[in-house]
Amino acid sequence: KQWYQRRVRGDAAGPLQLAAGQQGGIEAAVHSMNAMFHDDGTEGVLLADASNAFNVLNRQTALVNLRYLCPNLSTFATNFYRSPTNLYLSNGHIILSSEGTTQGCNIASPFYSISVRPLINSLSLSNAKTIFYADDGAAAGKLAAVKQWWDTLCLAGPGLG
Repeated sequence: KQWYQRRVRGDAAGPLQLAAGQQGGIEAAVHSMNAMFHDDGTEGVLLADASNAFNVLNRQTALVNLRYLCPNLSTFATNFYRSPTNLYLSNGHIILSSEGTTQGCNIASPFYSISVRPLINSLSLSNAKTIFYADDGAAAGKLAAVKQWWDTLCLAGPGLG
């Protein structure tokens, strides 16, 4: 299990996404953010939390990203998330769930974390220092770099859900 978390999930999610198997990921995110905040060159810090991210993740885009970034998880995720899931309501009606992850699913966190790596990579091209933990992102640095980070997030983020 530890090998899978570190090697497969951690490598696939990249060094800026700390919610995909890195040991002490949340602690590393907190310490990184603290260091960015106290850096003498930091003019501004922006924290972003994607609204309802796990529920609106574009499954088809995520599955394509996963196929290239983490083939070991891709087959299972494709079998699990390729088709809409029936959700049974108390009144007897059935609705289809075709986006996002399933609550309680063991692969929901790595599925989300790895699938947003292309977005995180594009955000890292700004000159802002950046860190992510699942759907929570932070940027710090010069105001122009933080604004560029935000503009890129607003432009590219909705395509993932």
